Amino acid sequence: MIKNFFNKILQYYYATNKREVLFQSKLRQEIESIKKKEFKKDKKNLIPYGFKVYSQSDEDGIINEIFKRIGTTNKRFLEFGVNSTNNNTTFLLLNGWTGGWLEASNSQVIRIKKKYEVLLKKNKLRIYKKKITAENINKVIKSINFKGVIDLLSIDIDGNEVYLLNKLSQIKPRVIIVEYNAKFPPPIRKCIKYDPKFIWKYDDYINASLQLLVDNLKKEYALVGCNISGINAFFIKKELLKNKFPKNTSAKFHFQQFRVGLINLRTSHPESNKWFN
Repeated sequence: MIKNFFNKILQYYYATNKREVLFQSKLRQEIESIKKKEFKKDKKNLIPYGFKVYSQSDEDGIINEIFKRIGTTNKRFLEFGVNSTNNNTTFLLLNGWTGGWLEASNSQVIRIKKKYEVLLKKNKLRIYKKKITAENINKVIKSINFKGVIDLLSIDIDGNEVYLLNKLSQIKPRVIIVEYNAKFPPPIRKCIKYDPKFIWKYDDYINASLQLLVDNLKKEYALVGCNISGINAFFIKKELLKNKFPKNTSAKFHFQQFRVGLINLRTSHPESNKWFN
């Protein structure tokens, strides 16, 4: 009851406060401006297709467009590093996908189990409290009965992503989403020092540069885009390109600067968990 009361207050505030309305309007104008610029650069660019449903920024729309172009096989996903609010695969769950989430935080796992109770009971989603390292990544994935081809792997563990990808062999994702550090634009190759116990301190010591990710994945994967806020990079298997994406797959062409301010897009309607029923 108290939660519903505060939701109504927030709903009224977001819908009527002139400063908030103006702020949101300017954010949307900025996003549309960037989308038009990217479309002019290459009509196959993914950024103009971005939108947010349950992702942090515009990842939901980009993922949707990628699979429109390449199709799906088993509609299975794995996502490392999740929470109870914004994930790259929640929208997929509402579109017939199934998969697993791996998260090291006990408190997050508890909140997820409560929010996604219906999907967990239907076995559309599985949640595991796991700490993923370069040493155990394949063993952990095997222990949860994932192997071979899956359509999507999303990695957001705030630090050791490139080291995990270099060791990954248990699964063969057709699409990989991975966070990068936009502090270092191409051709700079930088990465944090590997530490299996690494915990992000909410500073800029995080992840790897986009160029380093491209270099490490180039044997099997091609970079097809980055999202508008300069957080996530999208890679697909090279054999899936087939002239469906920009010919230029370089880090320099697709790099997006860090625009965390664009994430702060609000709606006047509070989120309802009833969608997961």
